[in-house]
Amino acid sequence: MNFKCPFHDDKNASFSFKNNFFICYGCNRYGINKNIFFVKKFELYFDKKIINYAKYNLYLYKNFWLKYLLIRKINMITALNANLGCLNFNLKIKNINNILLNRLIFPILNENNILESIGIKNLSNKNKYLFFSKNNNFNLYGINSVKNNNFIIIVEGYFDLLTLKKNLIYNSISILGSNINCNIIINLLNKFKKIYFCFDGDLAGYSSDYIIKTKYNKFKKRIFSKTLPCNYDPDNYIKKFGIVSFLKYLKL
Repeated sequence: MNFKCPFHDDKNASFSFKNNFFICYGCNRYGINKNIFFVKKFELYFDKKIINYAKYNLYLYKNFWLKYLLIRKINMITALNANLGCLNFNLKIKNINNILLNRLIFPILNENNILESIGIKNLSNKNKYLFFSKNNNFNLYGINSVKNNNFIIIVEGYFDLLTLKKNLIYNSISILGSNINCNIIINLLNKFKKIYFCFDGDLAGYSSDYIIKTKYNKFKKRIFSKTLPCNYDPDNYIKKFGIVSFLKYLKL
């Protein structure tokens, strides 16, 4: 099945995704993405009332996802600041029930705190993360809570970012994957003085790190890239070694 490409103004559903590999036959973007996502009509599924209700539902009712966050060592303040939510009952709204029921919801806001996209995590390994966007812009998860433009730390995942925010590293965002392109590099260079990429210790991470250090070498005084040791991501690295060790690893 094909979808509309999230990386360009796609009119013909040129985006194909299979076995964690994606390719767009329109703009020729391709790569590996561990966060499986689909772009659908945003307004059909979400509005402010639903997202706000999901946010408060996470705390007002005992549910699996609140326990899950605590097990992942994401405290309630961090979850609240990130507007995380869940819905564990049947909504009487067309097309909503099956999508949101018993999922953890990650609202993705732009710099003006306007809802641009939604990430959804379910319990199964199939389609573990779903992604819904109201436009084809490349969203930067966490950009709404960045404090200044001195520097930015770039990570791959939702929980990588939440762990950084929990440790008061507000100048951090997630690109929700490891794929890098010119548009995101230009976007970041226009926003921040220094950019620190931190990729997971896996094949996709090593590949993206290599791209940064070769293709964008001319920006080496402003763009820095590190790959974590094998099988580590920022989330589990920080939990094991601490935030100070993580920042030293990035040479911050």
